[in-house]
Amino acid sequence: MKTIKIISIFIVCILFLTGCWDKVEIEDRAFVMTIGIDSSKELKNYVVTFQFPNIRMISTGTSGGGGGTGKPSFSISEVADTVFSASRHISTRLNKNLFLGHAKAIILGEDIVTNKNNFLEVVDTLERSYELSRKLHILVTPGRAQDIVLKNYKFDPNLGAYIEDIFKQYNKTSKFPNIDYNKVMKSLHETNGNAIIPKIIAGKDEIRISGSAIIKDYKLVGWLTDGENMGYMWLTGLVKGGDITFNMPLNNKSVKVPFNITNVIMRRDVEEQNGKIIYKIKYDIEGDVTECSFENRAMMFDTKVLNRMESKANLQIQQMINEALNRFQKDLKVDMIGVGDYIEKHDPSLWNKVKPQWSDIFPNIEVKTMVSTHIRRIGLYK
Repeated sequence: MKTIKIISIFIVCILFLTGCWDKVEIEDRAFVMTIGIDSSKELKNYVVTFQFPNIRMISTGTSGGGGGTGKPSFSISEVADTVFSASRHISTRLNKNLFLGHAKAIILGEDIVTNKNNFLEVVDTLERSYELSRKLHILVTPGRAQDIVLKNYKFDPNLGAYIEDIFKQYNKTSKFPNIDYNKVMKSLHETNGNAIIPKIIAGKDEIRISGSAIIKDYKLVGWLTDGENMGYMWLTGLVKGGDITFNMPLNNKSVKVPFNITNVIMRRDVEEQNGKIIYKIKYDIEGDVTECSFENRAMMFDTKVLNRMESKANLQIQQMINEALNRFQKDLKVDMIGVGDYIEKHDPSLWNKVKPQWSDIFPNIEVKTMVSTHIRRIGLYK
């Protein structure tokens, strides 16, 4: 009995004394924050660019040493046959282990998404990566991703964190959808290769996220303008804020009035009438008039003037919705706005009936929208 006790204590001690078998010291890791993927013009297929912060500079700065020296971030590109092999071959030039678990953004060059085979290969590689977070952001640029990742930006040298912070403010403009990597992959799989992916553009020393890339059958087929993009967001219930500007005719003049959206309630319904599907959307929108240049400021207290403003706002929003509908129903003929998904969840018997021919039925369904805008605040007047 005594021997058994000694052996048991020995085993327990071993369990507590052992460390992680795959432990890597933090100073030996290169924490990738941004990944850019382009096609290569050489014999190899891809150019993959990794950007990671200068940990030594950050650590010495936070420890009271006044900050380290050198660049705040580094970038390195590798040409390889596959995206995966690029991440491996880069170890011949880098004295640290690449770690993708903290990556905040993946930027795809236009040449990747215009080539179906390349895009499918990239999607497959990303999905197989166990390190990548499903909450990171995936974007498309109308150019080369490498040109964006290799730059230093004046607002934040850490591009991945810079992009993530911009996405946190998406509802201030509603000019791009807050769609993350998980939602993009889900859309690609559930719609057989269709998705909307936010667009990123680089300036001289800053970036801009606005508009979207339209992916159909795993291939880029076009871009959404800011107006079409906001129309898409209205149709999919993604507008939570932002602003619109409408023209208010007054005394033979046209006054531009900005309207700041503060609350949106969206209700949907679907029915079949005489064999035709009618998809109904009703919006109740609240917001504030944040600026106007009326010569007679007292006009803002006139209920008739406010009613006319609300009607103008309704027309402006309706126009954006119609532009997006025309794009998806007439040009692309693909359900990017989730009508099929709504029917499947709320009227399964109807979905079972239309599902086999949905791609042919969607361009001909009737979408009825009712927009009701309410001005809640007009600003302070003295």
